Amino acid sequence: MAVEEYRQRVKSEKRTAALAAAGKAFLSQGYDRTTLAQVAKEAGISTGTLFKHFPTKAALFEGIMEQLWEADPELQRPLPPPGNPAGGLTAIGHDYAGKLRQPHTGPLFRVIIAEAPRFPELGQALFQRGKAPYLDRLHAYLRSEIAAGTMAIHDVPLAARQFLGMINDLIFWPTFLAADQGVSDAEVGRVIDEAVLTLLARYGRGITGGAQRP
Repeated sequence: MAVEEYRQRVKSEKRTAALAAAGKAFLSQGYDRTTLAQVAKEAGISTGTLFKHFPTKAALFEGIMEQLWEADPELQRPLPPPGNPAGGLTAIGHDYAGKLRQPHTGPLFRVIIAEAPRFPELGQALFQRGKAPYLDRLHAYLRSEIAAGTMAIHDVPLAARQFLGMINDLIFWPTFLAADQGVSDAEVGRVIDEAVLTLLARYGRGITGGAQRP
C-alpha cells in the first residue's frame, strides 16, 4: 500500500508541475507558440511522461481550466437550501464574482480570445471546464426554488445566463478591457444585490424586500 501511495503522489506531483509550467508558457508566449516539449522541460519531466498525462496541447489546456475552475471550493459546497431565493442567489452571485476577480482569470481569457479564431477548442474548453459548472449549479438551484414555489421560470438556462451576465458585465469586463479600472468590494456587492433584485422582479413569486448578503 505504501508503494502504491508513493506512486500516486509522484504521479500527482508531475501532473501539477506540468500544469504549472503550461500555465506560465501559455500566458507568456501564447497558445500557438507553446510546445509540449517546452512544457515538459520547464516542468522537469520527460516528454513521454507529459504525453501520458496530456496527449495533446488541447488536453493540457483543458487540464488547466479544470484545475482553475472545477476544483473551486465554491462548486463543492452544498447548494443553498430553497425557500429564500434572495439569500441563495446572493451567495451564488458572490461565489461567481469571486472567481471572476481572481488574478489568473483575466489573463487566461486574453489568451483564449487571442487564439480562439485559430484554435476553437480553447473556447470549448473555457465553456465546458469553466462556465458550464457554474451554470449547472445555478440551474439546479433555480429548479429547487421552482419546486419550492418561490420562483416561476419557464426557461431556466436563459434565466441563469441573465443572472450571471449581469454580474459579468459590470464586474469582469470593465477590468478585462481596462486593467487599471478596478471594482471595489462595495461595488461588487451592489452589483450582485441589483442582479438578485432584477431576477426576482422577473421570476419571483410574491417575493418582496431586498437581497441580503451572506
